[in-house]
Amino acid sequence: MTNPSKADCIAILSAAQHAAEQGTLLDLDHDHLGLTLNGMETATAFLMERDCLTSSVDGHGHLIVSGLSLQGRLRLDQLANG
Repeated sequence: MTNPSKADCIAILSAAQHAAEQGTLLDLDHDHLGLTLNGMETATAFLMERDCLTSSVDGHGHLIVSGLSLQGRLRLDQLANG
């Protein structure tokens, strides 16, 4: 697996954190996040393998996450703050 870009990971983690704060699920849409489809899929797989996202569901061909795990919050802080 190729490594995702730092920006792609930050975009997904930030959106998942915001959705969790709102009490909603995040439907990962690469257009809405401003990512390429390949970039989004690579970053999502990378983050899921590292248990950064609390859950994912493949509903009708869309990836859905419910928020960040503790590891995800730590990874977001690490990526955003160097």
